[in-house]
Amino acid sequence: MSKTDQAYDALKRDILSGALLPDEPLTVATLTARYGFGWTPLRDSLSRLEGENLVTLVRNRGYRVNGASFAELRDIQHARLAIETQMLRDSIRLGDDDWQKRVLLAHRTLSRAPVLKQGMPAADYERFEVAHQAFHLALTDGGNNEWLGRFLGQIYAQVRRHQRLIVLGRAALSDPRTDAALLATLRSSSGIEHHTPLMDAALDRDENRAVELLHRHIGTFDGLDQAQPLR
Repeated sequence: MSKTDQAYDALKRDILSGALLPDEPLTVATLTARYGFGWTPLRDSLSRLEGENLVTLVRNRGYRVNGASFAELRDIQHARLAIETQMLRDSIRLGDDDWQKRVLLAHRTLSRAPVLKQGMPAADYERFEVAHQAFHLALTDGGNNEWLGRFLGQIYAQVRRHQRLIVLGRAALSDPRTDAALLATLRSSSGIEHHTPLMDAALDRDENRAVELLHRHIGTFDGLDQAQPLR
C-alpha cells in the first residue's frame, strides 16, 4: 500500500469515527505530527476526501473537516432511502437462496449486538454499527447492482459519522429538546423489533410491505424539528 493510500485510510478512519471533529482544521504541521506522513501523500489524501464530501478546502484557511448537522443527516437519509429502496426491490425480485441465508445470518448477528444508547462504550457501538450496516447490506445485495452498491456505501459512511458523533457524545445539538428527540429516535429505530418485520417482508417477497417498512425505518427523522449544527 502506498503512503498516499495509508494517509487516506488513516484520515478517513478518524473523520468517520469522530476522532477528527467537525470544522477541525487540517494543517500540514498538525497532520504530519499526528500521522507521520509528508505533505505530498497528505495533500493527495485530502483531495480524495474532498471528493467524498468529508473535508472542505476553505479559501485562505486550508482544509477543514466538513461540518455536521441534523439537517445534513436528514438529507443524507433521504438520499439513502432513494437508493436503498431500489436495491431492496431488486433483491426481493432477484435474490436467491444464498441471499436469503445471508439476510437470516445478518439478522441473527444484529439481534446479539449491543443495544444503542447515548454514551455507550465506543467498542460496543462499533459492534452495533458493524452488525447494523451488515444487515442492511445483506438485505439489499440480492440484486447485484454494483453502482448502486457503491453509492450506498458512501452514504452509509456519512450516516455512521453523524450518528457516531451523537451517540458517543462527541458532538452536541444546541437545542436540548431536539437533542433528546433525536437520541430517542435513534434508539427506537435501531432496535431488532424494527428490523425483524422488514426481514420477514423481504423474505416473503412482499415488496410493497418491505418498502413501506423501510420508509418507516429510515424516515423516522422527518418529524423532528430542525436542529442546529453539531459542534
